Amino acid sequence: MERRIQRGVRAMIALMTVLGGVSILYYFALAMYLGFKVGFELFWLALGALCLGAAFALSRLSPAAARGASIALGVLMAAALIVVGGVESRIIAGSLAAPEPNADYVVVLGARVRESGPSRLLNERIDKAAEYLRANENTVAILCGGQGTDEPMTEAQAMYEALVARGVDANRLLIEDKSTNTTENLENAAAMMTSKDASVVVTTTGYHMYRALAVAREAGLTHVSGNSSACARLTLVNYYMREFCAVARDWIL
Repeated sequence: MERRIQRGVRAMIALMTVLGGVSILYYFALAMYLGFKVGFELFWLALGALCLGAAFALSRLSPAAARGASIALGVLMAAALIVVGGVESRIIAGSLAAPEPNADYVVVLGARVRESGPSRLLNERIDKAAEYLRANENTVAILCGGQGTDEPMTEAQAMYEALVARGVDANRLLIEDKSTNTTENLENAAAMMTSKDASVVVTTTGYHMYRALAVAREAGLTHVSGNSSACARLTLVNYYMREFCAVARDWIL
């Protein structure tokens, strides 16, 4: 029995060490891809440090204390997996939503604009919106997004220019360039529509779709569906975890 307990503690130490190392490596991979900045990416660095710290603490405790700590840590991890898994299942289901054809409006949510032009994330949204607009010739697009302090122009203007360059008729494009977050994006877009009963397709990145559709309904839009764009595979885990935190915050508040 004592030997089995010791094996369990050693297994927990090994698990914490592996999780810590992987989290820290993932942080540096993200930092190299996205650029070193103060953002959600720091979550992985903090998580890695926490896991390695837990492994070190377990290795220093007495056998009885290490056993109790390992059990408590295991229960905590199981509870976290259940909560995160439940929320993420909804987020993933939202990302798989299919857009309704021939909608009155397609609302395209903004993302970062760099000095060189739209970021990769924004370009994916632009491509997805252009694809929908080409297939549904009577749909009008509302392009949402103001200008951040580190952006050369508004996100809405960047999308407008990119869609026109992709062959979309400028007369089908409406600019909403005052918003700074998802809620403002959709509230301002709703105010530009002729009716709250209009059919609306929201275009944003897949991980963001569940929350975007929920916010759209809160803004009074009753007939909404999603048109999800992709993001780089390396960033998937980071963005889905960030979205979990955002959804959990919204539920709590």
